Amino acid sequence: MLDVLSGFLVVVVIISLGYAVGRRRLLGTGAVYTLNMFVFFLATPALLINVLREADLAALFGENLAVVVLSSVCAGLVGFLGYRFLARRSVPDSVITMLACSYCNGANLGIPITAHVLDDPTAALPVIIFQVAVYGPVSVLILDVSERRRKASEENPDSSDRASYGGDADDGTHRAPGASLPPILPLVRELLFGVLRNPLILAAIVGITLGALHQWLDIALPDLLAEPIVLLASAAVPCALVAFGLSMAEITVLDPDSSPRRSVWMAALMKTVGHPLIAFVIATVLFGASGPALLAFVVVAALPTAQNVFTYATRYGVNTVLARDTAVISTLLAIPSITVIAVLLG
Repeated sequence: MLDVLSGFLVVVVIISLGYAVGRRRLLGTGAVYTLNMFVFFLATPALLINVLREADLAALFGENLAVVVLSSVCAGLVGFLGYRFLARRSVPDSVITMLACSYCNGANLGIPITAHVLDDPTAALPVIIFQVAVYGPVSVLILDVSERRRKASEENPDSSDRASYGGDADDGTHRAPGASLPPILPLVRELLFGVLRNPLILAAIVGITLGALHQWLDIALPDLLAEPIVLLASAAVPCALVAFGLSMAEITVLDPDSSPRRSVWMAALMKTVGHPLIAFVIATVLFGASGPALLAFVVVAALPTAQNVFTYATRYGVNTVLARDTAVISTLLAIPSITVIAVLLG
């Protein structure tokens, strides 16, 4: 347990360092973007390849993936149903809330935290693959279909679907006027190509291929290729954490004039408390998990809301403020949440 707590403390210290540097603007105005792009396109893919080429593939995509899928869907459904029927918001707004409650920051924070705290960066890989390849694209398709029905109901005022798909939303949820959406088939094609262009997915494919060759045919990567990968991989964790600290220094949240603050807090608590509790129940009751495996399941579920949710919300002009604020607040709440999880399960 002490090893886990000390590892998490190091993560907090590096994020705090990035925050302090960001407040003083020591790295300039473009540092967040540059560091994030380096981490996303080079360092993190190298880390995934380096770990996966010697990983136990059967263990990686067994219970790990099942717990990720089940817990994410359950947490998301709670958020969707609560926002749709209790808050009486539209379907698109509720989809964004669903994602805010269940879509983990697996890449920017998940890999660094699991690498340093759990000493196993592959623990975050199932959630990345599920979200990028399935959860995100399906959610975008739902948003697209809902938006088309809303537009159709506006063109036909007698349509009974108007209330279901075009209901009023709280501040920050209205779609930008005049925006147009691509047809369904091109959108599906765009999503598929987006998945294939994602460097994390490509790195996972390369790493799994190398791992299979090493595990089943005893074919190892030559040192001439392995050493640059190892060197780049070593930069992933510190650069990602510093970049995240830098970004925290530039954000203002919970504006009383624009933010649906009660909904933000509920979504953030669902993400950092409810989601890990659901993962704990699923992992213990359905799979009998315990020890380090259980800790990994729950820590991954406690990761804060990913920035991808804000990207989806911005694209469709729905619930953008909730998506942005939940990502920030859940990140702040994730620190004590993961600490408590480490104390109880470490």
